[in-house]
Amino acid sequence: MDEKRGHSIALANRQTLSLEGVQHVDNFDDDTIVLSTTMGTLTIRGHNLRIQTLDLDQGRFVAVGEFDALQYGRKKPQRSAGGGTWQKIWR
Repeated sequence: MDEKRGHSIALANRQTLSLEGVQHVDNFDDDTIVLSTTMGTLTIRGHNLRIQTLDLDQGRFVAVGEFDALQYGRKKPQRSAGGGTWQKIWR
């Protein structure tokens, strides 16, 4: 995915969350949404969460509900062209 795409968050009245730079929705239910973004994994917690707009081509995402927390995970390191540890062991 394109990491040059910008990343931004707008939260209005803790009820409408708009994001730019979304790459993939990893998981979602009424209380939690987990997204892959250009800035790492983003976990969104709240109540009655619903995805209103999802445009992965443009990286746009809008959700509504009652938002309690937004938490970023660390970005995953890029894998080298030579493969991982297991590939090196099995050569």
